[in-house]
Amino acid sequence: MAVCKRCGCAIPIGRKSCDMCAAVDAVAPAQPVWTPPKEAAAPHELSASAASWAAASGAARPALPADLKKAQKKVREAWQFIAAIGLLNIGVGILAEAANITPLLNYFDWFSVGVGVVFLVLAYFIRGGSMVAMGITIGLYALDTALLFWTGHFAIVRIVILVFLLQGLGSLNLLRQQRKAAAQQQTPTGPDQRAA
Repeated sequence: MAVCKRCGCAIPIGRKSCDMCAAVDAVAPAQPVWTPPKEAAAPHELSASAASWAAASGAARPALPADLKKAQKKVREAWQFIAAIGLLNIGVGILAEAANITPLLNYFDWFSVGVGVVFLVLAYFIRGGSMVAMGITIGLYALDTALLFWTGHFAIVRIVILVFLLQGLGSLNLLRQQRKAAAQQQTPTGPDQRAA
């Protein structure tokens, strides 16, 4: 008895292929032609030498316009949220201290007014694109959340807000990289252009 070279099954007498291969070949779909994705590198980039790849490894790939719009929206939402937290701390802190409202004094006082001012200043710098200000904001908010957990308050909403702020930091980083790449493309690179 003969054995199929493709799958190793026995080939019945008088046939050219085994039952398995004949069944699979009968229902196998036609293979579609592969087309590269839209954002794939051009063929000349793929055939470049290793030296050019090493030289371009530090350069950021341009982001899609849709990604840049999403990043700008995230950053805008982040600094507006931080400014709202600052205004809330200032307003409720002044109200609690001025009107001597005991339930509010448990959470808001003159210290919260100071924290609100700090958050407003940080929101101003985040609006200008400062990653340091965003990092400080995330650190302060994380510290405040940890202190709330330590005192026995469990607020899952604060964890969600921290994740939101971290996404804002990532978006701010993407925008910063794109600005840096655009600035590098505009600066002259030749030795005679630098001298001029």
